[in-house]
Order: sequence, then structure tokens, then C-alpha cells
Amino acid sequence: MQDFMKHFTRDAYGVWRCMTPASLPLPSGQVDVMPGTVFTRGTRFLNVDLAVLLDEQYAKEREDGPPV
Repeated sequence: MQDFMKHFTRDAYGVWRCMTPASLPLPSGQVDVMPGTVFTRGTRFLNVDLAVLLDEQYAKEREDGPPV
């Protein structure tokens, strides 16, 4: 998920915007996202709430701190 997240930027309102092409393999299939695509919580893309996944990874990284 961390590699997927590097393709996105998060604004102050919690909206995620794809900056470069991104792919995420999931059990239900691969999710491909094109630059400019925006995700907010509650919006499903290919039956996945990507904003929730990105928020969870964002929180985890903030909790863990920067990589050593």
C-alpha cells in the first residue's frame, strides 16, 4: 500500500488526488488509477473505498514516523 500511496497527495480537507498513474493489486482484482482522479471517503471505485485505504496508510505512517 505504501508504494501505491506515493502516487497521491492529500489536501487539508482529506481529499486524495492521484498525481501519477497508480496500480493496486487487491484480492478482488487490480485497481488502476489515472492522474487527476480524486477520492473522498464514502466514494467507491471498483467497489473499494480508496480514500479509506489511503487514510489508514497515512495514519499508520504518521504513527510510525519517517523510515530510518
